[in-house]
Amino acid sequence: MNDETIMQLETVSQQLHARSRALSQPDNDNDVAILMSALAVTMEAVRSLSEDMNQLNGPRGLGSDGS
Repeated sequence: MNDETIMQLETVSQQLHARSRALSQPDNDNDVAILMSALAVTMEAVRSLSEDMNQLNGPRGLGSDGS
């Protein structure tokens, strides 16, 4: 994953967290809020794993996958 994709994951994840907090207020759909929050956490995990994989791959040209 490139840096732009990682940043997009972070941005969307933050937006989902904010929206889930807004939905979790009384008189709103708490099931949707829980799902949105879970999706945001999953996106954060994917972003974190991607960053870890990029560090393991090392710089381009030194045995990395060339992405």
